Amino acid sequence: MKAFLGAVMALALLGVQGRKPAQGNCVDESCVTLHAERVDFDSAQKSCQDAGGHLMTVRSKRANSVVSELLTGSTGNFWIGLKYTRESCSTEEPTLDLKGYTWITGDAATNFTNWKSLERVCSQKCVSLSKEDSAWTERDCNHAVQGYLCEYEVTTKCPGLGPQVLYETPFGFAREDLQEIPSTSNATDHLGTKYICLEGDWVKAPWNCEVYKGGCEHNCSKSYDASVCTCFPGYKLESNNVRCSRARIDPCLRANCSHKCVAKGQRYACECPNGYDLLQDKKTCKRIDNCGGERLCPEENSYCASTAGGFECRCKKGFRKEKDKCEDEDECFSGPCEHICNNTVGSYQCECSEGYRVSSEDKHKCTLYCPHSKCPAACDYNNPHQCDCPIGYVLEEDLGSYICVDIDECDSRSCDQHCINTYGGYICTCNKGFHVTNSTTCNETEGISTTPSIIPTSRIPPTEQSLVGGILGIIVGIVILILLIVCVTHHQMKRCGKITTDKEQKDMHALQQVTTENYAKNQSVSNVHYI
Repeated sequence: MKAFLGAVMALALLGVQGRKPAQGNCVDESCVTLHAERVDFDSAQKSCQDAGGHLMTVRSKRANSVVSELLTGSTGNFWIGLKYTRESCSTEEPTLDLKGYTWITGDAATNFTNWKSLERVCSQKCVSLSKEDSAWTERDCNHAVQGYLCEYEVTTKCPGLGPQVLYETPFGFAREDLQEIPSTSNATDHLGTKYICLEGDWVKAPWNCEVYKGGCEHNCSKSYDASVCTCFPGYKLESNNVRCSRARIDPCLRANCSHKCVAKGQRYACECPNGYDLLQDKKTCKRIDNCGGERLCPEENSYCASTAGGFECRCKKGFRKEKDKCEDEDECFSGPCEHICNNTVGSYQCECSEGYRVSSEDKHKCTLYCPHSKCPAACDYNNPHQCDCPIGYVLEEDLGSYICVDIDECDSRSCDQHCINTYGGYICTCNKGFHVTNSTTCNETEGISTTPSIIPTSRIPPTEQSLVGGILGIIVGIVILILLIVCVTHHQMKRCGKITTDKEQKDMHALQQVTTENYAKNQSVSNVHYI
């Protein structure tokens, strides 16, 4: 029995190997499957062999009728197991029926032929047929046709169990009208009871769990020496000991409790974990505030945190626990600032060295800064000719030293209407009846007076109270800058500096040298912002 079950398992695996057939049927001690897969002759034969069979041998009228039935609804040509294998033409008369061809099984025995042409063929050819033309057609074996027919030998069979029974064969197809049922097939009747064909007899489920899951609908398990069907949670085993039906609906499935649900018959109850209270909706849990009422953490630099078991006194940010007290934590110890770090109570503040200011994008970084029309350049100590300037300034050489001179961005017509130069930047304004959009463009708007737009600069923009005085100061600065540029040009001094666009402002440290000449070439660049 154990040996037979091993064979059963091996045959059962055939049904899951390879591509599942489109359909199949059994006749004359064999079963046939139809495969709709575009392949050549040798590939088709290999596919059949891998599943334990071979290309079909149509040796009788009954087998031919099965082929005709299987091809119903299919189009194209399908390989059968006939191949011309002689190396050359023989002077001897070939087999009368097969014209020198042999079946893929190696023999030429047949009780049926259906050649499309009786002409002799002396080259390696293979045979196909179709629903539209059932005659045997010779064609090159390397051609890829629409499919093939596989044949499997059946030595042991079981009789049918009657109407309304679905038979599932080990060859990958199932049907109700099967007349000859091969061994290891299983059957399901209209009540859902399953059977398996073993040694010519039907065995009612459950059987060995290793074969088709014992015929169980859900799970199969071993109990001592017997196989037993079991069901998924929430289901119960029916009287046939194979099928499973839902036992009942778990009320917690529709409870929508925020935490825990406990089923009580057909009803449910929501429960909360320790440290939570159930609200009036009887579904939602809310954490209990154990910090309410009187002040539980009186220390100035601590706060109360509610926990499941009560509360905890924790230190505020910037403080650490030391002997039940919250002491200030010196954040400067870890060196968070690029230049200077000043510790404060509960926090810290970064400062910058002279000629720098704290970056607007990162409070820990410092950027070059000049509050005047010209300032000393920041030069490399090891390479005094490698100098940098703040954004909006150019580098110029003056009697052997380098200075940074403010660029007059208004010369490049950065604004749509009016432009006021500032240290490291510029301001765009519009005529009455216009307002500034996109920092530089003036759009006409009825009822809106001139509104200045301040482009980001390297210094704080003037307030409304000091705007008039600031503008006058800027104009004087512009005149001085023009005179300085004329003087410098007269002496043909080298100038260098840096202009950055909006995109380049994101990296405040990636400074480069730009000469005044290079700046003049790029005056056509529009909407240039400076910090």
